Amino acid sequence: MTSARLELSRPVCRVPPSSLREPPAFPAVTFSWLVLLALPIVLVPAHHSWAAQVLLAALMLTVPGVLLLRALRVPGGAVASFPVYVPCASIVVLYGTGLAVNMTGPVIGIAEPLRPWPMLAGFELVCLILLAVSANAPSDVAIPWRDLALTGRTALPLVLPLVAAAGAIRLNTGHSNGVALIALCGCVIMTVALFAYASRVNISLLAVGLYAAGLAMMWSFSLRGASVYGFDISNEYNVLQHVSAAGVWHPSNNPDSAYAAMLSTTILPSELHAITGVSDLMVFKLVYPTLCALFPVAVFYIGRRTLSSRWAFAAGVLIITQSAFGQELPAIARQEIALVFFTALMAAVLETSLPRRRQLPVTILFGLALVVSHYTTTYVTVTLIGLTLILQSLTFWIRRTRVSAGMITALLVSALGAVLWYGPVTHSSSNLVQLAKATQSQGLDLLPNRSQAGGLIAAYLDGNTATPGTPQQYERDVQAQYEKDKPWVHPLPDAGSPAYALRASTTPTPPVKLPAVYNAFSLANVLAQQLIYLLGAVGAMMLAFGRAVPAVGRQLGILTGGTLVFLVAIRFSGTLASFYNAERALLQAMAFLDISIFWCVQVLAERRRLRLSSAVSVAAAALIVVIFATSNGLVGAILGGGTATNLANSGNDYEQFYVTPEELASAAWLGGQVRAGELVYTDVYGQLPLVTVTRISSGLLFDVTPETLSNHAWVYASRTNVVDGQAHASFNNYSVVYVYPTNFLNSNYNLVYTNGSSKVYHR
Repeated sequence: MTSARLELSRPVCRVPPSSLREPPAFPAVTFSWLVLLALPIVLVPAHHSWAAQVLLAALMLTVPGVLLLRALRVPGGAVASFPVYVPCASIVVLYGTGLAVNMTGPVIGIAEPLRPWPMLAGFELVCLILLAVSANAPSDVAIPWRDLALTGRTALPLVLPLVAAAGAIRLNTGHSNGVALIALCGCVIMTVALFAYASRVNISLLAVGLYAAGLAMMWSFSLRGASVYGFDISNEYNVLQHVSAAGVWHPSNNPDSAYAAMLSTTILPSELHAITGVSDLMVFKLVYPTLCALFPVAVFYIGRRTLSSRWAFAAGVLIITQSAFGQELPAIARQEIALVFFTALMAAVLETSLPRRRQLPVTILFGLALVVSHYTTTYVTVTLIGLTLILQSLTFWIRRTRVSAGMITALLVSALGAVLWYGPVTHSSSNLVQLAKATQSQGLDLLPNRSQAGGLIAAYLDGNTATPGTPQQYERDVQAQYEKDKPWVHPLPDAGSPAYALRASTTPTPPVKLPAVYNAFSLANVLAQQLIYLLGAVGAMMLAFGRAVPAVGRQLGILTGGTLVFLVAIRFSGTLASFYNAERALLQAMAFLDISIFWCVQVLAERRRLRLSSAVSVAAAALIVVIFATSNGLVGAILGGGTATNLANSGNDYEQFYVTPEELASAAWLGGQVRAGELVYTDVYGQLPLVTVTRISSGLLFDVTPETLSNHAWVYASRTNVVDGQAHASFNNYSVVYVYPTNFLNSNYNLVYTNGSSKVYHR
């Protein structure tokens, strides 16, 4: 039996010897905690200093979590085997504290409770209560901090996020992508090196390396531009600005607003801003990615319950290699927080060595925190656990795997919490209602792109993404749609003139230097991504039905089976894909899928008769490098073909998501001029500045063509529209890039605002 198998026979949450020593005497422990709780009181008056901000943020995301875990009597060994419990428990305390102060403040005469001193008072009071409750906690709750402490060598990978941040800032100021490239190359080299030497280094170094690579990837996107990066987070930032300005959050004042219904976009960032002094903008651009980078680390620690350190590390790395991790997660603040809670919830469910009286309270708190963090992640969690329970009941007669109380508790808490929070509390269930209506009207809409993609296989590989269209097709289709559904839009008489017909435009991309090599990487990336599904399915079967599999491994195998059913459904169904982006769904699913993948690989590597250990390790490293380099722009930066915003100041991604100060200024001006009922037009490129700083996002029209522009309307033109002369539209599941109708606007509309790189027209 190999060493990896021997590790599995040991207790999962064993308490390290260092924690078996008696904890310090009660007065000494109490004094230490009181000192830590006194620090925020001293630092808040000085929180304009960046040093005070860093220290306050660190205290808020650790101290309350440790106190809560002690109060719940969670063994220190369990926390040491999954340190992500600490920040998650801290956010639970911040959620509860902020919500309590927000709701009770106006009742006792505090009109704006989301201000520094009311928030700090609530925070201190709750922490003192937790300290009192945990005063008589047994000695096994002591966390072995010495085993988790960072040394100089262990902390060295944390230089990479700083390099990535410097690279993003240099790109923002118009410099080259040299520093950003160094950071990305550093991430690839470091992860491969740690993977190769995983059996020789300590667990802390592997965890810190994963965290550093993940944070570097996220900061390389989140720190780009003058505002937040992405569409969803622009809406979230708009909500946060209004909550912070008002100093209070009203849960029922925003019916059907899913952005304003989540504590992750209202209470939590407001509380962090109020106490730490970090600006609202930097809470989303800096702090939230810092928390979300724990997601692959959490998967690593869950993986260690069934895998050796090397393959558990590979499971975490595979998440970071996905383009959606660095590019999409920083654009969705709600999901950044929710994914970390999702892994913490599943880690608690899979804590087979914990007594139920200690496991279930943690499961309940993390389940409720997930509900108030992000609705879609909650819906998917309920779906995955539900599918798992169904599969578990079907396979019971084969392996006699019992349904765990933690799994049932997680399902009930998530489902009932969602019903209450999204229903009578916040009235934010409109997205689920829309899904039900879409399913009723169009069914599952299987592979909607199969006709454009050229067959079933091509449609499956492309997924449910929008396919390219022509300006002529778009002009014809959108005009017909407006005549049918928007008869109140009256175009100008000369809108149909041939001189104003839409013309195609393309975004310049660097030429490919070595087409054969570039195409080889692209093909290898496609094959590698499909291999992930195959290995995940095989690994799930091995875990679910294999003989020498620990109980937690069998649970993970069945979870992976349910996850694969969900992934296949969302890959084939256009209706489900419109409800939840397939790439983001895959990221959430990778919490289980990656562990099954590398269980399969680990078993193959341990076959001594085949002598494949070295070959399998090399193949796994190559898989990581190919996906990492191709999906995150390294191949495009070196070989040409264009890259995303993390490495370039050009390209489709840059044009759509990079926001300049001038665009924000023009959008803010327009927001102050528009009156209720007036029409405002912009395209895909121009919507982000408007969404970020105005409240007119719900009434925007996104079809800037001569025959869809009303004879009385405002038109907002972004930097890409004005400087590059391009417009972008998505319509009927296809996308089109065309020449912006500047001539038509200049001839028929008044230019009422311009700052050189963005404009506002009115008629």
